[in-house]
Amino acid sequence: MAAAPHVVVVAFPFASHAVKLFRIARALASAAPAATFSFLCTAGHLQKHTTLLGNLRFVEVPDGLSPSSESDGAAAAPPPHPKMRLKLFMEAAAAGGLREALETARASAGGARVTCVVGDSFMWMAAKAAAEVEAPWVAVWTGGPSALLAHLRAAALRDDIGDKAGSRAYELLTSHPGLGSYRVRDLPNGIISGDMNSPIVSLFRRIAEHLPRAATAVAFNTFPGLLPDDLTAALAAELPECLPVGPFHLLPFPGNEDTVETSTDPHGCLDWLDGHPARAVAYASFGTVVTRRSCVNCVSSRPGLRPPARRSSGRCRRSPGRSSRRGSWTSSAARWCRGRRRRPCCGTRRWAAS
Repeated sequence: MAAAPHVVVVAFPFASHAVKLFRIARALASAAPAATFSFLCTAGHLQKHTTLLGNLRFVEVPDGLSPSSESDGAAAAPPPHPKMRLKLFMEAAAAGGLREALETARASAGGARVTCVVGDSFMWMAAKAAAEVEAPWVAVWTGGPSALLAHLRAAALRDDIGDKAGSRAYELLTSHPGLGSYRVRDLPNGIISGDMNSPIVSLFRRIAEHLPRAATAVAFNTFPGLLPDDLTAALAAELPECLPVGPFHLLPFPGNEDTVETSTDPHGCLDWLDGHPARAVAYASFGTVVTRRSCVNCVSSRPGLRPPARRSSGRCRRSPGRSSRRGSWTSSAARWCRGRRRRPCCGTRRWAAS
């Protein structure tokens, strides 16, 4: 009789990445109760999560911070700058921290061999760790698929554009499949401009190097039919297999009432969208990390859009159903929802022909 599968889910402990990977781990553990699942993350993030699933375990990954030199052995205070924390964590993970965490996961699961590694794409060193235990690596890309395609095509984009990014800023990338609706100036920082030696740019280069040759598949926060056909085809040409498994926040698990079938629209967003013609609305999510000031600055910098009408808990919000009209722009925003059913603060806009 074959042993039960043991799936390790590796999170990237920065921004909202860990939450998204935890949702995936929770949904997988719920869907496969006979399998064992280990969720790997730093201690600080693991303390924020609880699991009611008996087949889902938490395993700590070293955060890379040096222990205190004091005799009490207390941990040193985290570096004040996020980039330094990121650098220390990634160096520790690549130097063996992740490999050791996989061994800890195996031991805590009663010696059950790791049969699959599901990991955030930012944790590129998971490819080697999975290969060492002879397990497939399924990478998870939590951001926009078009951004990943741009990073995968970075070399070709640099060869094409060279040092003419300024003069060709508004030129559409029609010669690059899947990116034809974007301009040169829309490309992510670090591809043709910006600090090419920054830690985050180096990280994206590692991701683009490992995904095509080491990943068994890449999971995306999308669903079939959502992405343009040319983008879907371009990703399929670059990656071994693309899996649309989103939206992540609606992945089912025991006790979750917020599913595709039961989700409601308390702020009337869908009714508002139904009142506009097809392809007339652009959606912008301000996320859960952005500050109110940056939201206001973003909105204020767009002609005709007014900043949010009120301040509430530091988030960018507007009363449900309220819209603003000025010039030829119209906008509507859904407020942040407290409690169990949460939605990101978001705004939409359209161009009204005069």
